[in-house]
Amino acid sequence: MSPFTKHYGAMWIVFVILVFVGVLGLEIMEGLKITTTEYYGLTNLGNTYLVIIFFLICFPSSVLYFVAVLPLSVLLRKGTFAMFFVRTNIFIVLGAAGGKLLFHKLFMDHLIKGYDLNEFTAIIIFGACGLAYSLIDTFLMKKADWVIHKSQ
Repeated sequence: MSPFTKHYGAMWIVFVILVFVGVLGLEIMEGLKITTTEYYGLTNLGNTYLVIIFFLICFPSSVLYFVAVLPLSVLLRKGTFAMFFVRTNIFIVLGAAGGKLLFHKLFMDHLIKGYDLNEFTAIIIFGACGLAYSLIDTFLMKKADWVIHKSQ
């Protein structure tokens, strides 16, 4: 297996984990405010909600990884600080935009208004996930280079 495949296979797992953590964080920070039985979240479903998050949100979001995130990661892979800054900002913006879209998919409009849910929470959480993805990607690239050079 090539180092490229190993690295981006690991980054796919990181992506899925970050989406899971982001959705769980959003549910904890905003979804727990909803007290009606009309919304099935962590309060109503418990651990079953975690399985639902994985299979209905995280696993399907893998398509987004292979269509958008992976190509951007490869194209913006140069080792300069300027490219790191550009790549990090792109992933933060993509994460924030994805968080906003997911917020409106998870919570219906009347629940957002009725329970005063804040979409900015989703923007912050998923922007932080984008930052974490970029930092982990950079760390693993440098670590892999370091391991390769040290072993030769």
